[in-house]
Amino acid sequence: MSIFTRLSKISRIRKLELFNRLMNPTKETRILDVGAEISPNSECNIQFIDCYPWKNNVSAINLSSEHISLIKQYYPEVDVRVGDACNLPWEDKHFDIVYSNAVIEHLENFERQKKMATEIMRVGKSWFVTTPNRWYPFEFHMRLPFVTWLPRNGYIRFGQVISYHHMKRKYMTGIRHDSLRLMTAKDLKHCFPTSRIIKQRVTFMAETLICVGESL
Repeated sequence: MSIFTRLSKISRIRKLELFNRLMNPTKETRILDVGAEISPNSECNIQFIDCYPWKNNVSAINLSSEHISLIKQYYPEVDVRVGDACNLPWEDKHFDIVYSNAVIEHLENFERQKKMATEIMRVGKSWFVTTPNRWYPFEFHMRLPFVTWLPRNGYIRFGQVISYHHMKRKYMTGIRHDSLRLMTAKDLKHCFPTSRIIKQRVTFMAETLICVGESL
């Protein structure tokens, strides 16, 4: 197991522990997982739906029909939808909790990130949203040090020169990361203005930002 996989596993475990402690879900709690994925046969990549005990009260949405089909195959009791996080197909306050792990940074620009946040706060009575910390001096998508400190979208341009290809498991040139927009704590607070921003640390500084809030 690589150091990146170990850190990811520890981080996910801690996020799920924090979720259970702060959100205190029960078997009656209605939950939406935005950007849902599963890894039912992996010990290293822990996903929310895999771990959550009351799947009959979980709904899941993802742009990828492949992810949704996999969830349906393994967990038929989950209500699954193919759809856009910026246009959620549920009525206001339909869910007790909206959960989303490391999705909002993949929405290309700040306007779409704000739109996703607005939709989460619309359909949810409370929410638990995580994203990588822009100022952490290592970019885990590209597996490159210090590029996150480059101004504006410099890390994206640098990543096209060389970055890690997760499917081929090696560093390559010409990989496009146009959909990636890393967020700061200030950005996340702007999107969720009434929420608490928690900085979660596994190493020497916070790698993850966690937004926890509820409707007023």
